[in-house]
Amino acid sequence: MGTFLFTVLLAFSIFLEGTITTLPLVLVCLLCMTILRRDWVVFPAAFFAGLLLDTLLVRQLGGSSIFFLVYVFLIFLYKRKYEINSYQFVFTASFFGSILFLLAFGYNNVFLQAVISSFIAVVLFMVLKISTRKIKN
Repeated sequence: MGTFLFTVLLAFSIFLEGTITTLPLVLVCLLCMTILRRDWVVFPAAFFAGLLLDTLLVRQLGGSSIFFLVYVFLIFLYKRKYEINSYQFVFTASFFGSILFLLAFGYNNVFLQAVISSFIAVVLFMVLKISTRKIKN
């Protein structure tokens, strides 16, 4: 059930970011998925999400995929050193990840979009944490 929830959420964020908004919603979704799942399944999801996003945004294929893979890899590196299952980490990781993503792909209003996506990440993380806890019980 948890995998289905993450798949639907990732597909919805790809659609929203590819058509309506410039907020890095796929990055936020992958961050929450990485923290809550903590397994290798996130890597193929990040790769294919990047390919789909690049296709929808008519960009060179693979740019977003490489960024997402490196981002997920760095989070997995930090999971042993820091407590990544906290709201502070989610806010910080989404803020700096969003800034890097937005700068790398040439978006405007980088700081404002990073702050908004960080708040979305914290709210999404809170909702997913509660819902996955209820699914397990």
